[in-house]
Amino acid sequence: MSLLNGKKGKDLGFSDFVSSAARGLFMPYFSLPIIVLGVGVGFATDLVVGPLLAGRVVNAGEWGVIAGGILATLVISIITNIFIAVYGQIYAALATSAKTSAPTMGEAMAVVGQRGLSVFAAGLLVGLATVGVIIVGFIVVGGAFISNAGGVTYLLFLASIVVVVYFLMRLGQAGWFAADGMGALDSIKASWNRTQGHMLTIFFWGLGGVVVFEVVGWLISQLTGPLPVGIGSAIGTGVGLVFTYASGSVLYRRITAK
Repeated sequence: MSLLNGKKGKDLGFSDFVSSAARGLFMPYFSLPIIVLGVGVGFATDLVVGPLLAGRVVNAGEWGVIAGGILATLVISIITNIFIAVYGQIYAALATSAKTSAPTMGEAMAVVGQRGLSVFAAGLLVGLATVGVIIVGFIVVGGAFISNAGGVTYLLFLASIVVVVYFLMRLGQAGWFAADGMGALDSIKASWNRTQGHMLTIFFWGLGGVVVFEVVGWLISQLTGPLPVGIGSAIGTGVGLVFTYASGSVLYRRITAK
């Protein structure tokens, strides 16, 4: 139980939520694949898109090549980020399980082959459902705006934000249940049911984590400043993802503790 530092789920607190991020960085089978893939995609993106952002004059004949390069980079980026999300959640779930110690990369990849599709499907379904809620909120707020409802519009706008945040908190654990072995639909149901009574923990741990991890992210950006453009920011992004999955697994174990 490397990420939990030997603690059981019911004994976990916010300090464990934060400190697990640092422990995750020192688990090479967990952090290195995430950071290396993040750096690789970030650097490739910078090489392709960089000339356009720099304002270089592009000949007409080059646009097709550039467009193809951007499309290829986008596809690779999406596939890589999906893999990072699946690998990160599954590895962190294994590293916080009472049944296993910190797995090797090979052990984690074997479980990715078994549960990866469920983790991806759960994330996709939650994402689509969230987009649906946002669209409904946009329609409602837009209707009030068109009707010139005045203060009601602002109240509806604030209410829509609250609804979306609430929805995300209730379904935000679905990927973790899938990483723990559930099917996609069952994991969504489990997330909705098991987060009942834990909303304040989810909200305040998440909010506190954003503050702490933003400070750490700023420090990392200062350390990676001398590196070539693109690599430093990619390292920061990779470290941020390590923090996200390491701390997320601790929150999941706290919520599901018996």
